[in-house]
Amino acid sequence: MDNKTENKKTQKTDAFNPVQPRNATGNAPVLLEIICERVHCVMYDYAINTVDMVAETFGDQIDIQTIVRRGDLKNAMRFLKLCKKAGKMLPVPTILINGDVAFTSVPHPDDLKSAIEKYLVSLQGTCKMKDQKE
Repeated sequence: MDNKTENKKTQKTDAFNPVQPRNATGNAPVLLEIICERVHCVMYDYAINTVDMVAETFGDQIDIQTIVRRGDLKNAMRFLKLCKKAGKMLPVPTILINGDVAFTSVPHPDDLKSAIEKYLVSLQGTCKMKDQKE
């Protein structure tokens, strides 16, 4: 095999880094869930890239979970539970924040950032109310 052929193979392999599914740790106050058909569908790639852009801003304040609607039993059951809560079948991609439908298409990063900030503010308000009662 000559160097030219070997370099082409190496370049193709090095350039492709598939997007991996996300598994939430359960430690963050805000959970972002992304519903997708399968992990490597184009709409999931767009959605997760948008989420990743915004996630850096919030650090450990948010957790990300991929819900593959035709995945394993756990994913399928979570998908159906979210659909029942929403009162309809949720499209791909859907982004949920703490179990509530936030977007049914890929949002602009600024819109996603604003939605997460609203949840964080509302959580802080809830914590203050609990502290005042005690």
